[in-house]
Amino acid sequence: MPLSLASLAPLLGREITDTAIETALARLAPTTKVEYEEKTYPDATYRNYYALGLSLCFLPKSGSQSVLVLDSIDIFNSTPDSATPKPRASKPAPTYAVPPTPLVVHFAETELVLPPRKPGEKEVRVPRPPVLDIELSTTAREIVRRFGEPTRKGAGGWVGVWLEWGSVELKDGEEAVKVGIMLEMKDPKGAEEMTEEQKKKGMGGLWDRAAFWRWGSIKVFRPTK
Repeated sequence: MPLSLASLAPLLGREITDTAIETALARLAPTTKVEYEEKTYPDATYRNYYALGLSLCFLPKSGSQSVLVLDSIDIFNSTPDSATPKPRASKPAPTYAVPPTPLVVHFAETELVLPPRKPGEKEVRVPRPPVLDIELSTTAREIVRRFGEPTRKGAGGWVGVWLEWGSVELKDGEEAVKVGIMLEMKDPKGAEEMTEEQKKKGMGGLWDRAAFWRWGSIKVFRPTK
C-alpha cells in the first residue's frame, strides 16, 4: 500500500496517548496487527513498529516534561545489500520489515527554485513534476532532483551520509502542509563501480558516489520553520 509522506504531517505534535496515531498506522497494513516495541531513553521514547518498517520518536512537550508528543517518524529501507556482511549474533535483534511503498510525495509547488551558481546571478526556476514515487531502489540523486538543494548535509558518525530539508511544502489532499525531511543513504560499502566516463570527469569522492546510493531511511519531522 502506498504511503503519502504528507499524510504523516497531521500526526506530528500529537501526544503519545492520542489514538489517531494508531488508527493512521493501522490503515497502512489492514491485514497486519499493529504492534510496537517501546524503548525509553533519558531524552526520548521510541516506538518501533518492526512489521511496518517504521519507528516513531516522542519527545517531551515544551513546558511539560511529563507529556510526550510525536516529533518524528523514521521509515527504513530494509532491503538487503548483497555487499553488506550479515552480523553474527547469538540472539538475532528485531529487524524492520519492508515499509509500505512507494512513498508518495505530492509537492505543493510545481516549480523548483535553484540557487544561483555564481555571485550576482539570479536564482533559476525549473518545472517540477507534482508527484514523486520513492521506490526501494530510488537513489539519492533522484530524490535531490525533485527536492532541490538540501538545507543541511553531513557524513560520518553513526548516522552515515545524510541530507536534510528543514521545511518542505507538500499536499495532503487539497491542503498544503509543511514537514521536515531527512534522507540517509544506504552505503554499499565500496561495492559500487564508477563508469570510465565518471572517472574521466574526476568523480569518485564520497558525495559523487553517494548520489547513486539507494536511500536507507527517510525521517519525517516537524518543520524547522
